Amino acid sequence: MTLQIKHYVAGLLGISSIALGTLVPGGPIETRSFAHINLLTLGVFNTFLTTLVLSSLLLVYFILQSKPWAMLTATGIGLSYLGVYGLDLAKIFPISPDAMPPALLAIEILGTILSLPLIALSIQTLQTSRQRTLTTVPFPHPNNPHRFQLPQTILVISLGIAALTIITFATSSAMGL
Repeated sequence: MTLQIKHYVAGLLGISSIALGTLVPGGPIETRSFAHINLLTLGVFNTFLTTLVLSSLLLVYFILQSKPWAMLTATGIGLSYLGVYGLDLAKIFPISPDAMPPALLAIEILGTILSLPLIALSIQTLQTSRQRTLTTVPFPHPNNPHRFQLPQTILVISLGIAALTIITFATSSAMGL
C-alpha cells in the first residue's frame, strides 16, 4: 500500500465519519421526525450508524499502521456509507413526513461522493497487495504479552459507553421523546 493512498483512505474515512456523526437525530442538522418508525427498528438503525462512525474513526489508525485487514474493512465501511446515504436520498429508509433540510441533503450528497473513492481506493489497494503477496493475519498466541492491555480495555469500555449514550440520545430524539 503506497503512503499516498494510505493517507487518502484514512482521510476519506475520517471525513466520512465526521460528516455522518454530525447527522445525529436531535442535532442541528437532522431535524426530521421519525416517531412513526418502530422503536426497535430505529434503535437498531441508530446502533448501526453509531458503530459505522466509531469504527471508521478507529480504522483510520489501523489504515495508517498498514494492517493487512484494514483495507478490506475500509471497503465494507465505504459500501455502508454508500448504502446509508443512498437509501435516505432515494427516500427508502428512513422515511419521514418532514422534508429533508438543505444542510442534510448537502452532507448526504457529499457523503455519497466521498464513499465512491473510498471504495475504489480500498479495492485497488486490496488487488495490488494480493498480486504482490498473500498475507495472513496471525492468530494471537495465548502467551503473547500484548493479548491484553489495560489501555485497550479502557478504550473499548469508553467507546461502548459513548456509543450507548449516542444511540439513546439519537433514538429518543428521533422518536420525539
